[in-house]
Amino acid sequence: MNDLQTYGEVIRYIRTNKGLTQKEVYLNIISKSYAIEFEKGNHDISLRLLEQILDRLMMEIDEFFYIYRGYKPSNHDEFIDKYSKAGNNNDLEALIKLYQELHQREDLISKVHLAEVRSRIRLMKHFNLTCTFEKNVILAEDIETITNYLNNLQSWTLQEMQLFTNTLDYIDYDQKDILFKTLIKSMKKYEAYPRGQEIICVMLINMIQELIMVNKLSYAEILIEYLNNISSQYQTIFFKIANKYYNGLIQIKRNNIEEGTKLAQSAIDVLYEFDEPYHAKSFESLLLKILD
Repeated sequence: MNDLQTYGEVIRYIRTNKGLTQKEVYLNIISKSYAIEFEKGNHDISLRLLEQILDRLMMEIDEFFYIYRGYKPSNHDEFIDKYSKAGNNNDLEALIKLYQELHQREDLISKVHLAEVRSRIRLMKHFNLTCTFEKNVILAEDIETITNYLNNLQSWTLQEMQLFTNTLDYIDYDQKDILFKTLIKSMKKYEAYPRGQEIICVMLINMIQELIMVNKLSYAEILIEYLNNISSQYQTIFFKIANKYYNGLIQIKRNNIEEGTKLAQSAIDVLYEFDEPYHAKSFESLLLKILD
């Protein structure tokens, strides 16, 4: 598999493993002679035609590229996986290792991710010493690197939405609000895309928490309703739990303390029950802070 260099060779690998003939895959898409040369790696093909071929193979294009890379994730997916696991497990050593990998690269995106990871390392070190998150431990130059990149965007991709989501804690509220308003148009385009839906839900959760903490409760309720509307699938059950939790926090902020605490605590209990202690403790910490 790793010896395959072209899209055509990978398509042939997939087709033959499925036991399909060239006619079954290419009929009315490309000619027989072109298909033969395509599968040998001698002809290129447009993405439009590739997508039609993948439909015949019952395969999404993301899966095709996963196979094309030798059953390996993309560089971005690998970064997000390492970054998320290290952050969720409070694994400082893994974050430092990721930082060292990024430090060897020269491209702009790697520099942005470098600022992102270094900021998380500084936050985590401080938290491990004091049990508090303090944004002022982050380097001003790292915040500037991230915000400059985001401010220059005319439209947003999912990767950039993930960057914004992962760095919300670092950016001042006013700047955050400006950035969020610029990405809303791009966000709407991804609502029907499952991967986009998940990224948007995570971003909304982080924005809702920020709005509650600065008492922008009406704005938070609008985003909670939006979260509820797009998190309707089974795989987004965590977002439903978060929806319940943040509604509880808003009730507390509006002096319905008993009702709100009960609602938020029930969400925390579910997270503990489903063996998600990191998220449960994070929610618990914020609840105690609001009740204090």
